[in-house]
Amino acid sequence: MKRIIFSLLLVLPLSGQSSEIYKTVDNNGNVTFTDSPGANKKAEPVELPPITSIPSSPTSSQPAVKQLDDQKGDIYPTFTITEPANDSTVRDNGNFTVNVSLKPRLTVGHTLSLSVDGVQQGKPQRNTQFKLQNIDRGTHQLSVAILNRNGKTLKTTRSTVHVQRTVVRPPTPAPAPAPAP
Repeated sequence: MKRIIFSLLLVLPLSGQSSEIYKTVDNNGNVTFTDSPGANKKAEPVELPPITSIPSSPTSSQPAVKQLDDQKGDIYPTFTITEPANDSTVRDNGNFTVNVSLKPRLTVGHTLSLSVDGVQQGKPQRNTQFKLQNIDRGTHQLSVAILNRNGKTLKTTRSTVHVQRTVVRPPTPAPAPAPAP
């Protein structure tokens, strides 16, 4: 109800306005255009051509999210794990960064999700860099998925990484000399 009253209040001032434009010329030859003819001036009505309206074109260079989600083709032709390289060895005590190369850029509503050995690491994100800490020693399968706004997997890329950790072992004590006979 408040919206209807507000709309009527906006329209009322417009209904009393004249839609004509008048042209007046003063004694010095200055031309003035106005919306009222004035009391003491000779005003000529000006005939204006009709207004041409052109529909606006879409300003976004990216298709709508719904269209992208429903699209059957591959919208990400480049999607790989670039770091660490596939089948490489990481020697930083299980701490390393996973970088993803993606073209075109991630569209609105899409996110990336990293899994190590099938276990999701953190929440899905828009950043193409994942920091992993304290990953166990051994061979691991990395998997990054592109998710749509509903969490459905659109595309996945995989890589294998071998993690080596520093092991500190105390020195073995030297055997004690044998007692003399």
